[in-house]
Formats: sequence, structure tokens, C-alpha cells
Amino acid sequence: MRSLQNRLSSGLIVALAVLVGVLLLVGSYTLHHLVEDFVAERLKHDMDALLAVLEFAEDGQPLLKESRLNPIFRQPYSGHYYKLRSGAIELRSRSLWDADLAIPVTTAAEVRRDFIHGPQQQVLLRLARAFHVQGREVVIAVTEDFTGLAAGLRQLTLYFVALGLVLLIALVLAQRLIVRRGLKPLEQTRRDILRLARGEIGQLRADAPLEISPLVQEINRLIELMQQRLQRSRHALGNLAHALKRPLTLLTQLAEQPGVRAQQELCGELQRQTVQIRTLIERELKRARIAGAPNPGQRVVLAEEVADLITVLKKIHRDKALDLDYEIPPATLFPGDRDDLLELLGNLLDNACQWARSRVCLSVAETDGWQQLIIEDDGPGCPPEPLELLTRRGVRVDESRAGHGLGLAIVTDIVEQYGGRLRLGNSSRLGGFQVEVEFPSP
Repeated sequence: MRSLQNRLSSGLIVALAVLVGVLLLVGSYTLHHLVEDFVAERLKHDMDALLAVLEFAEDGQPLLKESRLNPIFRQPYSGHYYKLRSGAIELRSRSLWDADLAIPVTTAAEVRRDFIHGPQQQVLLRLARAFHVQGREVVIAVTEDFTGLAAGLRQLTLYFVALGLVLLIALVLAQRLIVRRGLKPLEQTRRDILRLARGEIGQLRADAPLEISPLVQEINRLIELMQQRLQRSRHALGNLAHALKRPLTLLTQLAEQPGVRAQQELCGELQRQTVQIRTLIERELKRARIAGAPNPGQRVVLAEEVADLITVLKKIHRDKALDLDYEIPPATLFPGDRDDLLELLGNLLDNACQWARSRVCLSVAETDGWQQLIIEDDGPGCPPEPLELLTRRGVRVDESRAGHGLGLAIVTDIVEQYGGRLRLGNSSRLGGFQVEVEFPSP
């Protein structure tokens, strides 16, 4: 369970369910005993009434003046029963009819109270106690039908259960609302992180809850640190390139000196080494300028950059009068660095322009979580055998064209840095060469 809201809700739901359950149990138990105590008090009054009308004959036989007793003791199976025992003599109420009532063993120091089954499946609350009357021990047991009260208590308990469930549901909904409102700042931070990943913002808002404020500050600090490091790296590379220009220029001029040119072997070796150094520097500078996986908040609008790039390429290849067109959905974003995008498309489109007869096409599409860039031309294409050699460092299939053979290799580096995929082949639509590059969608 990864959601804080679900975790808090589950804990609170369990706690509320236990609380409501305990309240229902305690309430039901308390109510049952209150009713039982109330009935027991009435039975004590009945017991006192029996003692009040109890007399003993000269032979010691107990007598009860039933005319002075509650008429309910004469109603058959009324549920109100009594039984009196003095020695071997027992008296019982007419309401028992032909049934019997057991008298438990008890003493004058205790009052026995329990439930028994009476006639006609009645549930009786029985009260029994021993007394000393006129020097004689008398044991009296009185009962009252508890069946109707028990049914009423069960019905009332069901009402309490239903009320408890309604209360539980209301409390759960209320706590869900409270938790959701309490976690709303976290939800806002989560949305900000998604916006940061999409490049809509450059940093997270600092007004985060106190509990996650250190995390937000650390994320913002890391973003700033990454941007600073990238900027310093590019500045250092620019300085290095500028510093190397003069020594390379001097070496090139040295190779053109008459004294050096006279030594053809030395001159040729010097020129080759100079070209190799220049090539290596150019290659490493291009590789180092690759930003790699995008910094948070870094997105590039493809259509705008492609339009500017195609304008430049048309000027470079104006002698061929090429038709350079592109198909890019509006507001499509490149999930990475602008310089990396220009390096990637600049190499691929420039290569396509060099080989194309009249047309170069760039299309962009979103498929299954990938952003797909396809560059096609109507040139001669490439035979199957040399295709696998094209991405190797410095390998060139046709030596008649200018360049150092680094274009597709640099493209491969960029694609790998972004976790993308590169496929080379021939275009079925234009008939020439085709490069397909895929990046994870932003």
C-alpha cells in the first residue's frame, strides 16, 4: 500500500470500526443489565409483598392471604410466579397452573438472580432468597417473564447496530475528507513534480508543508546544481575549443612553410596529425556537449526549433533547391536539451540534404509511449551490407563526400544518453535513406 491517504484511511477505518463496535457492545450490555436490574427491583417488591401477607398457623404451616396479592399471580402462565418453601411445605402461585418452579439453594445473606426456562417456552428472570420469619426459615422464589423484554432489547440492539453502521460510514467519509484536505498540499507538490517532469516549471514551489519542505528544498538544490554543472562544463568546453584554435592554426601554417613543404614525408605526416587532432577535438567536444537525460523542467518545442534549423539548411544547400518539409503535431515537446536536439537533427538533416536529389522530409509521431522522429530523403539510399557500419565511429560508406564520418556516431551517442532507439534503413515512401529515432515520451 503505497498511498499515504489509503494508509491513513485504513488505519482510521479500523480504529473507528473497533470504537463503534466497542460502543455497541458496551451499550448493549449496559442496557440489558439496566433492564434486568429494573425487573429485579420489581421482583424484590413482589418478594416483600409475599413476606407481608405470610402467616403461620399454630401447627407451623405457612399461610398466604392471596386476596392481598397482585391478581397477576392468579392468571395462568402470566409469567409472574412465586414459590415459597418452609421446611417440607411448599406454596406456589396459581399462575403456575400445573407447572413447577425450582427453588435454588440460597441463604439469607445472598440474593440469587438468574434466568430459567419456564412454562410455554418463557424466559424467566428468577429472584430467590432465604428469610427468617417468626423463628422459621422461609425460602421464596419469584419470577417475571423476560421474553418480551429480551425481544425488545434485541430489536433495540439492531437499531443501535444500524445507527452505529450509519455513524461509522459518516465518520469514514468525514475522515476521508479531513485526510484529503490535510494531504492537499502533498497533492499539489505531486502535481508540481509532474509539471516539472513535463518541463512546464523549472523548480518546485518552496511553500510546501513543513514535513516535506526539506525534501522539496533538496530537489530544488539538486536541479540548480545540475544546471550549474552543465553550464560550467559547456563554458569549459568553449574555453578549451577557443584555446586550441591558435595552436592548431599555427601547426597548419607551419605545414605550409616552404621549408616544411620541401620535406614531403614530414609535411604529409604533419598534415595528417593536424587533421587527426582537429577531428579528435571536434569529436570529443561534440560528445561532451551532449547534456544527456534532460534536467527537470527542460523541454523544447520541436516545431519552433525545426523551422529555424530548416531555414539554415536551405541556405547551406541552396544550390540544390531542396524541398525540406516537416510534419510535427502542434505543441510537440522534445524531452531533452535544446543543444542536443539541434546537434541530433542538424547531423541527420544535413546528411539527408547531402544525399537527397530534391526532397527531405522530417516527421514526428507519438506511439506507445515513445516519441518517434523519422528523417527520409529521396537519394540513392544505402545497400543492406553497409548499414551496420554507419554508426561506427568515423566510418564512412562514401569517401567522396566531405566530413569526418562523425555525424551518425554523434547521433548514436545522443540517442544512447537519452535511453532512445536508433534504426537505419531505406525509405519506402521516398525511396532514399531513412533514419528513425525514438525517445521516451515526455
